[in-house]
Amino acid sequence: MDKKKLIQYIQLINTPGIGPVNFKKVVSRFGGVEKALAEISRKRKVFPMAKAEEELMTAEIKNVKIITIEDEQYPYNLKQIEDAPPILYALGDVTLLQNDNMLAVVGSRNASLSARRLAGQISAETAKQNIVIVSGMARGIDAAAHTGALQSGGKTIAVVGTGVDVVYPKENEKLYQELIKNGLVLSEYPFRTQPQASNFPRRNRIVSGLSKGVLVVEAGIQSGSLITAHQALEQGRDVYAVPGSPYDGRSSGCNKLLKEGAVLVESAADIVENYNFSPVIFTPQKPREPEIADLFEYSLDNDKNNSDISGQTDEYSELLSLISESGEDIDALIRASSLPTERVLTMIMELELEDKIIRLPGNKVAKT
Repeated sequence: MDKKKLIQYIQLINTPGIGPVNFKKVVSRFGGVEKALAEISRKRKVFPMAKAEEELMTAEIKNVKIITIEDEQYPYNLKQIEDAPPILYALGDVTLLQNDNMLAVVGSRNASLSARRLAGQISAETAKQNIVIVSGMARGIDAAAHTGALQSGGKTIAVVGTGVDVVYPKENEKLYQELIKNGLVLSEYPFRTQPQASNFPRRNRIVSGLSKGVLVVEAGIQSGSLITAHQALEQGRDVYAVPGSPYDGRSSGCNKLLKEGAVLVESAADIVENYNFSPVIFTPQKPREPEIADLFEYSLDNDKNNSDISGQTDEYSELLSLISESGEDIDALIRASSLPTERVLTMIMELELEDKIIRLPGNKVAKT
């Protein structure tokens, strides 16, 4: 892609209220990125061109490749999800994105040693089959998965919830350097983006979107790994889970996934035997609703037309439309709903029981 259009991509995706879904909508509606920018600039302030140029210059200095969804290097699997990121920042071996055979491995940050060993072993043996291991470079299962793949001579991609130039957590500095040399660090976020709680659930859709399947190793009911697994199901991906003791809360999420139909995994063979190495067109479980009339009325995260409930206008669907996959503060939901506090709390509990939302740390809930 030429420099001018790449700058326009950076401007549009960083304009307030324009996320991945609305990016696709406005580009389609107005017939291209340049025309979309021109139209949006009449109603709101767009991301400055100077800052977009600075972003591109930083990429050149840091040897980072910025890939747009129009580029041939953009990963085939990821392009098929509805909220695919319009641009990706890639640091390391960019050719890994051309391998359609990827497996996401996720799990608890405070995982047991046995779970870390198993995650590393499965990742190592799976990577030997030319399957790229994808995870989020978090402590615990993520780090074990990356390390296992690298130590076996395989390949791995870390999708981070920061800029690709920010190491988080700091304890993974050595792993980060190894990934740059023999793997790939990938992000949708601009340079210097620091870790924020809302970034990581959004990051998880890329982890699952890159992959044909997601393996969950030791995850609690309310963990981010369960969000990743549910996103994988919505994206039409396979879900694998390692069973655990019912007395260990860290395994409750995996056991729940197995009850819901996930493939039980005890070794890499359980994955490889079920893995589809041929190109796949995924069938999402929950289609999005059609485009709204005014694309500028709602921000991406609060766009009620991104709700998974179709054709409903009751209080529950209205409340659910306020909740994003990245999570919303319950107090903010109460203020936004204009309903009595006790009524909202009751509705949240009922939606949770129906597995339409899950609770997150910090008095938040997220759409499953």
